[in-house]
Amino acid sequence: MKKKFPVFAIFILVLAYFLFPAEAHSAWTQPKGHAYNQLTFAYYHSHYRYSTLDKSADSITTGYVTGVGRVVKKYNSSDFIAQSITYYGEYGIFDKLTVFTSIPWKKLKSEDTLQMRYAGNRGPYGIGDINFGLRYKLLDNIFGTGLLMSAQGTVKIPEAYGYKNPLTHLSMGDGQYDTTLALLLGKGFAKGYAVLNMGYKYRFENNKFNSFKPSDQFRVTLSGGYPLPIPKLEIRGILDWTKSVGNAQVSNEILNEYGSLGNDIITFGDHVLVRDALNLEPDVLNLGGSLAYSFGFKGKNLQAVLSYNTDIRGTKGFGTKDSGKGENYSIALVYLF
Repeated sequence: MKKKFPVFAIFILVLAYFLFPAEAHSAWTQPKGHAYNQLTFAYYHSHYRYSTLDKSADSITTGYVTGVGRVVKKYNSSDFIAQSITYYGEYGIFDKLTVFTSIPWKKLKSEDTLQMRYAGNRGPYGIGDINFGLRYKLLDNIFGTGLLMSAQGTVKIPEAYGYKNPLTHLSMGDGQYDTTLALLLGKGFAKGYAVLNMGYKYRFENNKFNSFKPSDQFRVTLSGGYPLPIPKLEIRGILDWTKSVGNAQVSNEILNEYGSLGNDIITFGDHVLVRDALNLEPDVLNLGGSLAYSFGFKGKNLQAVLSYNTDIRGTKGFGTKDSGKGENYSIALVYLF
């Protein structure tokens, strides 16, 4: 029988889609008193995994390699589906300072928990991790190049749901606070624009059950848009790379609990728990595209945006590893004033 590992492993990846919409990577601030409001309906599906562990045909771990010898392989995994409705908003406090937030509502379905508590249609639903942040414009025109520079800080708040044991249950978020600092560069052209977002995420310890700490992460995102010959239609693209630092930690208590569920911690130590079951050190390379249509309704500035994102394998050192391979489809409605 195919061995299943906790859905927590795939679920962490989903947060990148639902909690960080493309607008969160924008380098521009909103003018004072102006706002950007986006409501996104998304569908995420994953049933593969890129792993540096060696696995058998029925996905049972048979070995591992450390250091430079780690090779990424693609394996089947149990289906995971997440549907979400996410509000993302920005508001210009001053011309140089913008506040933003992201609030997701999600419904999850999985066959990937050890005790199968949320198989089929029995998955949980509710509000997930809430993000709150500030973006400050530092420079309008760097050395006459037309480049704009902003600094951004984000805090992830895991207080809107009851967090459950990640080895046996599925929760609406990953349970601990995170904070991200980023530097953003943006440039507008005669047609189109480009944005580079470079950030570092510090991930706090999760001690709501037996404690563990996910790895801190570097994140680099390159995005842009270009108007099509068809009036009011724009094509957008994004390349998003998350690189784990490798400083994840697990307590002896959670490692022993993992062993008590029938997992071999004598042979593999904490390697399977960190790389697979809890997904504490993932690298993710994601590629996406969008089609945006701008229109007006009763004097309002509106947009409709269709998007598709997928994780790609990439190359050694620049790709996806120890993470699920997911696809995300979404439609967003935008209101600007």
